[in-house]
Amino acid sequence: MSFPDRYSSQRDLKLLSRAAYRRSWQLACLTTLALVAGCSTPKKAPPTPPPPLVRTIKPLPPMGAVEGMSIPDVDASGSYLTPNRGVTANTALWHVRMALNVAALSCHGVNEPARLQYNQILHVHQAVLREANAAVDRNYTAAYGSGGLQSRELLNTVVYNFFSLPPVTKSFCPVAIEVGAKILAMPSNQLLAYAPEALTALEKPFQEFYEAYADYLRRLAEWQSRFGGTVSVVVSPTPLPPPPTPPKELGAGFVPPPSVAPIPRPQEGSGAPLVPPTTRVIVPTFPLTKPAK
Repeated sequence: MSFPDRYSSQRDLKLLSRAAYRRSWQLACLTTLALVAGCSTPKKAPPTPPPPLVRTIKPLPPMGAVEGMSIPDVDASGSYLTPNRGVTANTALWHVRMALNVAALSCHGVNEPARLQYNQILHVHQAVLREANAAVDRNYTAAYGSGGLQSRELLNTVVYNFFSLPPVTKSFCPVAIEVGAKILAMPSNQLLAYAPEALTALEKPFQEFYEAYADYLRRLAEWQSRFGGTVSVVVSPTPLPPPPTPPKELGAGFVPPPSVAPIPRPQEGSGAPLVPPTTRVIVPTFPLTKPAK
């Protein structure tokens, strides 16, 4: 039979005492932390930052156009009304010639290809252009009688002004040069059939500009509805009046009666006025330089 060692008992008492001390120290630390936490002031949440400042920029007209510009109305198909609508093949060819004439005067660059093309076209396709001109004269004579020539030249002025719209020149010139190259590459007997397609291509930059300007007017109206108290702008300019429609095509055998005989065209240098000076319209359909033979 064995008896517990006196020293072992003392060692066990010391271990128990140390464990009790450790537990009491941990409890005291926890109590102190709780008291400190209870006495401390809670930190305030940082203030919510203000929303970012968004600058309101007034919409500007596209392609450097002016504010308050009038644009045409649209037709039933959604296209803008232009002087090229409803044209016959001969009239389309003549409008193509006028468009390329505008390009020759307005499109400047390396070697000025638009001007060179235009003069070459007048030389290479001289016969078919002369026939188209005679056909258009015939149409106007049948439709307007003795006033046919003046009516035609008034429309010519509208067509020139249409293709001379300054904001569109930059996008119009590459198209005009492309169309001019195609015309020079084709035989004259295909030119009349190509004219409506060429006219549509030449008009496309202007249709796109009108659409861009209409979109600008919509955005401007929305901007003004939100910030209109600080500005005064014209949101809805008066649409342009519909341009005149060319007359229908007549056959080559048409002979006008004496009552509607066409006004004779004066010879160059004769000094005879085409129409009274107060109403005469002059359009630049001449070559810019003499084409090389």
